[in-house]
Amino acid sequence: MDQHHTYTGFNAGHFGPQGDLSALDRRIAELTELGAEVCELAAVRLDVVAACQLLPERMGRLKTVLSSHQIRYTLHAPIAVNLMDEAHLALQIRAAEASLELAAECSADVVVFHPGRVHPVQWADKFRGLLKREQETLSRLADRADTLGVRIAYENMSPNRRIIAGTETSYALDLIALADQIAAVDHPALVACLDVNHAQQGRVLQGYDLYDQIAKLAPYVGHIHFSDSTGLPSTIQWDNDGERLFFGIGDMHAPPGFGVIDFAEMARQLTVLPGTAIVIELKENHFRHSARMTIEAARNFAAAIGNEC
Repeated sequence: MDQHHTYTGFNAGHFGPQGDLSALDRRIAELTELGAEVCELAAVRLDVVAACQLLPERMGRLKTVLSSHQIRYTLHAPIAVNLMDEAHLALQIRAAEASLELAAECSADVVVFHPGRVHPVQWADKFRGLLKREQETLSRLADRADTLGVRIAYENMSPNRRIIAGTETSYALDLIALADQIAAVDHPALVACLDVNHAQQGRVLQGYDLYDQIAKLAPYVGHIHFSDSTGLPSTIQWDNDGERLFFGIGDMHAPPGFGVIDFAEMARQLTVLPGTAIVIELKENHFRHSARMTIEAARNFAAAIGNEC
C-alpha cells in the first residue's frame, strides 16, 4: 500500500445472494473495470463466520476469489457490533475479534466499526462510565488489530430509525465527540471513518456546523465513506428506497448532486491520514446508473483534500 496515495473505490454492496462467492467475484471484477482501487467487503454477506468463528472451508474459497483480483480490500464489521451493549459485552467483543481475524485472512487492512449506542435514559444516567468502558475495550481491540496488521476505523453514526424513534442514541452522531473518544484511546491502530452522508444527517438533526466539526475530526480521519444526502430525517412513513430517494430523506447513499453536500467545501476543511481509502457507498440502483460519475467525483474529492504525513 502506498502511504502517500488516497485510494478510491466502492463497497461490494449487494453483489447477489448472501454468501454467493461467484457473484462477489463478478462484482469485484466489475469494480476493477470501473477503475476502483479498493473494495470494501461486508462481513455479514460472506457466510464465512458462524458463532464468531471463521469457517475454514468457506474462508479458503473466499481467499481464492479475493486473491484473483488486483485491488485493495477493507472490511465493514457487522453493524450489530456494539461495545456499549453491557448485557452482551462478551459476545460483542467476540464478534469484534472475529471481524479483525476475518480482515487479516482477507488481507483487508482496515475494519470499520460503528461506535457504541444505548437507550437515551441509560446514556443520561451512565454516559461517563459507558465512554470509559468503551475506551478500555477499544484499546484492547486495537492491540489485537495491531498484531494482525489491521486498523480499526470508528464511523460517525447516522440518525437511524431507532434514534429518530427515541429508543437509541450515540455520542458518535457528533463528530467532535467521536474525535474526543478516539483521542482518549490514543492508539495508532484506531482511526476515524468519516461517513459524509451520516455527517450531513447529523448536521440537520443536531444543527451543528458541519465543516467546523469535520475540521476537528480531520486529524483522526483514516477512512472515508462517500455518498450524498440532504440530511432530512426519515420522520415520514415510507415503504422502500425509491420513496426515500423521491422525498430525499434518511440514509440516501446517493451519488453527488442527488443531495446537498458541498463536497468542495468539505475537502477544504479536511486532511486525512496516510493510506486513507475513500469508499463509495451507493444503493444498487444508483450504482447501476451513476457508478462511473461517482468514482470520478470521488477522485476529484481525493485530489482536493490534504494528506497528513
